[in-house]
Amino acid sequence: MEEMLADYRAAHPALAQTVLRIGTILGERVDNQITALFEKKRLIAIRGSASPFVFVWDEDVTGAIAHALGEAPPGCYNLAGDGALTIHEIASRLGKQATDWPAGMLKAALAVGSALGVSRYGPEQLDFLRYRPVLLNTALKERFGYVPSKTSSEAFDAFVAARARQGRPVTSS
Repeated sequence: MEEMLADYRAAHPALAQTVLRIGTILGERVDNQITALFEKKRLIAIRGSASPFVFVWDEDVTGAIAHALGEAPPGCYNLAGDGALTIHEIASRLGKQATDWPAGMLKAALAVGSALGVSRYGPEQLDFLRYRPVLLNTALKERFGYVPSKTSSEAFDAFVAARARQGRPVTSS
């Protein structure tokens, strides 16, 4: 998609275009495949991979979009809170265990679970979890002029607190 947008910018130099590369979105009412992982009794970790997560609060996503529609300079920007959390740090914060699996074994298990219809995750998602990008947001803050209100850590903690208030705790306690 970004290649297509870059081609369009080259063909139409007068075009002002802003591309936001968004980290994992968390919010008070956000439900997605990543938040579903946090609801499991145990979290799955891929042996040999830190699998860091960068989070951005949903209100920061809308704030950055509104900022882009104003006087912000066009360009490509990583939209994420400062910092990252590993799957083991996430498990610890949730009071849960993270079980390390060899990548090959996990891929096979996901293939079987997906084929049997007992898993919403398939083997094609393994590398997404294994090689998660950590988005540096320096250009977002310094060039684009937008500073997210929450770090990755704060966004995660706010998500956990919101779930508890809703009676949908993701912690094991």
